[in-house]
Amino acid sequence: MAYFEPLRVRAHLRTGVVAGRWLPLDAILLYQASRDQLGDQTMTTPGGNREPDGIRMPLRVIHPGQQDWYYACSWAQPQPWWQAEAQDHWNKRFDVSLAHLVNFDKRRGKVIIEKGRYKAYHMPIFYRIAAAVGWYCLGDLATIEYLLSTVSHIGKKRSQGWGRVIAWTVEPWPHDWSVRRNGHLTRGVPARDARPDERHHVTFYGLRPAYYRRSNQMLVALPDG
Repeated sequence: MAYFEPLRVRAHLRTGVVAGRWLPLDAILLYQASRDQLGDQTMTTPGGNREPDGIRMPLRVIHPGQQDWYYACSWAQPQPWWQAEAQDHWNKRFDVSLAHLVNFDKRRGKVIIEKGRYKAYHMPIFYRIAAAVGWYCLGDLATIEYLLSTVSHIGKKRSQGWGRVIAWTVEPWPHDWSVRRNGHLTRGVPARDARPDERHHVTFYGLRPAYYRRSNQMLVALPDG
């Protein structure tokens, strides 16, 4: 039986993170829990990712059994959690200096780099710089520590080295700031849960992971500021 208590989770960073401002922890935990309970994902097919039904998460659920349920887990804190923003590029190109090593099987060969599989790319990438990023949740400390122990990178473009995590800290916290902190939202909530005295704006957005799924998107009250 899981024991949920107020926690603070922090990722101590070595490199910039390619991510939006919210960077939700519950999405990271869901991916890790899915790997732990279902095994590694060895392949994908377009549109083939299924809803992770039955995945046990070490987080308390708010409005369980209802359409607008979500986890008691803040988005990245504080806001803004980064100290600077910058731009770099990622590149993909066929090394033409090594073209003579390609075996064209006695046929006249040509590697097309203007389009198709070997098209050259020089794409901008925007990242955020911080020493650490934190979250608050109502969760099971031991399970969260276990799931995060193998998370070496967060955000996008992880295979290129972005979002490298030096260490994780998960610690008990004296306050439950999983949804609100001193009267201010720390994550998006269903529009019906918003309070008239707190700064927020309502828009169509993801409420829980996977945030890009249409079934998880609805009218959500997002924190202002």
